[in-house]
Amino acid sequence: MGTRILEDGSEQYVTKGGVTITRTRRETSYADAIDSYVEKLDERRGAVLSSNYEYPGRYTRWDVAVCDPPLGVSSFGRSVWLEAYNERGEVLLDIIAEELARVEDLTLGARSARRLDLTVNAPSRVFTEEERSKMPTVFTVLRAITGLFHSAEDSSIGLYGAFGYDLAFQFDAIDLKLKRPDDQRDMVLFLPDEILVVDNYSAKAWIDRYEYAKEDRTTVGKAGDTVPEPFRSTDTIRRAAITDPANMPISSSTPRRASSGETCSRSCRARNSWSAATPSLRPSPGV
Repeated sequence: MGTRILEDGSEQYVTKGGVTITRTRRETSYADAIDSYVEKLDERRGAVLSSNYEYPGRYTRWDVAVCDPPLGVSSFGRSVWLEAYNERGEVLLDIIAEELARVEDLTLGARSARRLDLTVNAPSRVFTEEERSKMPTVFTVLRAITGLFHSAEDSSIGLYGAFGYDLAFQFDAIDLKLKRPDDQRDMVLFLPDEILVVDNYSAKAWIDRYEYAKEDRTTVGKAGDTVPEPFRSTDTIRRAAITDPANMPISSSTPRRASSGETCSRSCRARNSWSAATPSLRPSPGV
């Protein structure tokens, strides 16, 4: 089907799951593009991905950042919850919930306008080594979401955030020796409606703004305001930080970085694009 150019210059395409996405691009200053987003993360949800590792066409060439996403996906064990942070997120939550209801390996739980709780069902059979990546895990949820929004027309849109080490035990169930805190999150990912892209080779930067629509549901005209969560410093590292990198507290003497797992900065641990494969994770010592 491809991309359709609208009269106002924006681009529109339809995803694999039938979601109509309208993308509007605007140029922005290259010099301070990334730094401006790092500053925002002092009190806003989001992620900044930047690398100094060289590989042709990747890593050092591209910096990507998101801020104030409308929706987030978190998990702990086999429990997953999706949260809408504003009215735009409510629309996305409704679209995604409809898709997740069709997945046999998921059991949907409590639902409100701004939150959906669900459980990944335990495997009903033994999976061989070759099948492990397809067994029911939190990645079953991610596969359903990526399938809904997948399109070859856009290489930037995706889920941005952090993966914790305990996700490895989704595939290798063992008897855990350390008690996990009740507020631990194994995964924190954001679905953005605005993405900053920086091309360090051409010294250019731009911001892509997205509108989502499916049937009679659309983010157009919906409020995108979110409540700030200011950075909080600490001199103590909780035990939870050992197993949950997303919750790693920051020393008061450390430069500004992520707070309580809601944001991650230049050292952001993971990005799960619509076409990304299941990441390779290693458990931490003393599990």
